[in-house]
Amino acid sequence: MSADYRTGRAPMPRRHADWGDTLLKHASRAALALAAFACFWLFVLPVIVVALSSVATRWSGTILPSGYSLRWFQQLGSEEFGALATSLEIGFGVAVIGTILGLWLALALEGRDRRGIGALVDALVMMPNGVPSVVLGLAVLIAYHQRPVDLSSSAAIVVLVQLALILPFCYRCAAAVLRPELTVLREAAASLGAPPSMVLRRVLLPQLVPALRASLALGFALSLGELGATLTVYPPGFATVPIVVIGQVERGYYLPASALSLLMLGASLAALLLIAARVPRGRGAAR
Repeated sequence: MSADYRTGRAPMPRRHADWGDTLLKHASRAALALAAFACFWLFVLPVIVVALSSVATRWSGTILPSGYSLRWFQQLGSEEFGALATSLEIGFGVAVIGTILGLWLALALEGRDRRGIGALVDALVMMPNGVPSVVLGLAVLIAYHQRPVDLSSSAAIVVLVQLALILPFCYRCAAAVLRPELTVLREAAASLGAPPSMVLRRVLLPQLVPALRASLALGFALSLGELGATLTVYPPGFATVPIVVIGQVERGYYLPASALSLLMLGASLAALLLIAARVPRGRGAAR
């Protein structure tokens, strides 16, 4: 005897529950389709437009270009390729330095009281995230434009300002993986007589590899796209791809700017895939 029958209530029709489940399923599918369309419209479509612009002979007032050609790639000269090389060099250097400093800070602050000196250092490291990039660039330019530390005519000032911008992200990538379980493993290895170098090599680094990869990839991508602070501090004769692209757009050269942007996109994707590639370990290394 059912509970509804014993209490005198009429049993709920099964079809009402099925109708509610069906409605919920359709609503979930509609929300997923809407989210996919929004992602395509906001992120994928602009890349497609840039790719089409880079091979368009002319594109004005029509849905698609009136013709296609590779002449914008053929017209790329030493200035554009030099800017691309500079962007890749600065991006790789900033990502490596930021990852090393972020890991060092995370290890130094591990286990410290977040209400004391640890909280102060953590806040100082994260402070650039709350400052507009142009303001940060201006602060660095004012601080390092005269003796005894004059970096205003050196590319080092670009490295410095970009490092300040990406260090919080690199630090968070390393700090997120330093869980209490990892501390227990390190202490257990040390108590068994393992020297610090072995603890670092055999216990700590294998656990940190995913975080280090993420830090390198994130720092590299952020450096390649950084414009505000770089535009504020870059010295004469120095140019990255964003600076060159902005100059071309200001002069109305949208199609050549698209070609250079697509070239940088391909180079950055190749570099990010290289960073994310897994190196197979041999039997000797596995031991």
